[in-house]
Amino acid sequence: MIVSRPAGSAHRGLGEWILQRLTAIYIAGYVVVLALHWIIAPVADYDGWRQWTGAVSVRVSATLFFVSVVIHAWIGMRSVYMDYLHTLWLRLAVVIATAVMLAGLLTWALAVVWGAGA
Repeated sequence: MIVSRPAGSAHRGLGEWILQRLTAIYIAGYVVVLALHWIIAPVADYDGWRQWTGAVSVRVSATLFFVSVVIHAWIGMRSVYMDYLHTLWLRLAVVIATAVMLAGLLTWALAVVWGAGA
């Protein structure tokens, strides 16, 4: 007799896979658009940079970029830890250290983005 088990969290990997791909698409698109903008309309001086980085659209897109990078890194690193760190206490310590580091990096990036034109 075959006993079927409930799916439980069997679909969790698919959601992480999709989120990883969506963040990768945004990161790549952001870099391409930013490079094209700098090639087509380069900013010449400090006042131009302040004005450009002070635009809400630039700040929002940069915020989404940094959030995407952190999410992308978290999913990727967590997957590596789950696959290769078999000792529970070591995996927990590394996951916590990574989460703290990524939270700190995101906080710093957002402080730079939203404090740049103030």
